[in-house]
Amino acid sequence: MKKTTAEIIDELSIANIKIFHLVDKVQKNEHTREDAKKIQDLNKYRSELVNELNQYFKERENIKI
Repeated sequence: MKKTTAEIIDELSIANIKIFHLVDKVQKNEHTREDAKKIQDLNKYRSELVNELNQYFKERENIKI
């Protein structure tokens, strides 16, 4: 089943919040290797979500996957 625009925006918001909290841990030097890996994975997922939105609105895709 294809996601609705609202679902994509919701997932994008959640991914951004998770990235924010993990970056905060990195800046405080309280992170683990797993945290760094999570940031990489979330950034990839965020790019995929942004590309889905850009496709929907017929805008240029952001190819950072």
